[in-house]
Amino acid sequence: MQALLRWRRAFADRSLSGKPHGVTLVAIARNEGRHLVEWLAHHLAVGFDRIVLYDNESTDDTRSLFKALSPRDLRLRRVPWPTPPDASAQILAYAHALTDLATPWVMYLDPDEFVVPLGHASMADLIATLPDAVASLHVNRRSFGASHREGSADALVTRAFTRSQPYAAEAHYQFRTLARADRIAAIRSQDVLCRHGRRILSDGLIFTDTSEISADRVTFDSVQINHYPNRLLDGASARSPEHEGTENHAIRAFDTAFEAEYRRLCAILGREPALSG
Repeated sequence: MQALLRWRRAFADRSLSGKPHGVTLVAIARNEGRHLVEWLAHHLAVGFDRIVLYDNESTDDTRSLFKALSPRDLRLRRVPWPTPPDASAQILAYAHALTDLATPWVMYLDPDEFVVPLGHASMADLIATLPDAVASLHVNRRSFGASHREGSADALVTRAFTRSQPYAAEAHYQFRTLARADRIAAIRSQDVLCRHGRRILSDGLIFTDTSEISADRVTFDSVQINHYPNRLLDGASARSPEHEGTENHAIRAFDTAFEAEYRRLCAILGREPALSG
């Protein structure tokens, strides 16, 4: 059975060889299963061709989720990933992903981050706008907060949290990276260094990174990453004025595609979809 699944995956991967704008999403997670179906459904909805999750010693239902989903959706992959004694599990996982990548582009996110390609129908449409001179696009995070909600484990995080911090909030200087895989020379915490090519933010301009996770400015011109406080829905309690900013519903532009993917994944798992906030 496993041999057949490997063959099906290899065949599916070969079918991507002629797709210049194909993109793989890579993440590492530990015990993020409660909100993982929503995260997977959203990123399938916006057009990721592969989603590879490195499972860093989870003790929740992450493994069983992928055991049920992966054979039915070959875009979804789980890689068991133990913590090494003297190195970063995250950086090693990100580097490992490059050794078996089926797409020319790769993006690194955390399981509480949702990429939103503003004004584009899909990630492929966004990537198609990038000239060959661009090696990597670095996307600012937009931080969302409690929105005066009580925690509910059944709520969708993308609908529970609709208020983001002010535009120029310090947290929004943080970025995540979308890059041409064949140009990557080194991997940092949330960044990559490429052999050649321009490093830009979503305004199309070259930027200076002030650290391995922060840029010199904030821009949400063509894409943003929504960062949600998932733990608040898991029973944690927190209220902070800086999280009570302005309403932002950009992610809802993908509702139709998201709901279709979410219902499909829930059906595979035998779950009732909870399309609420």
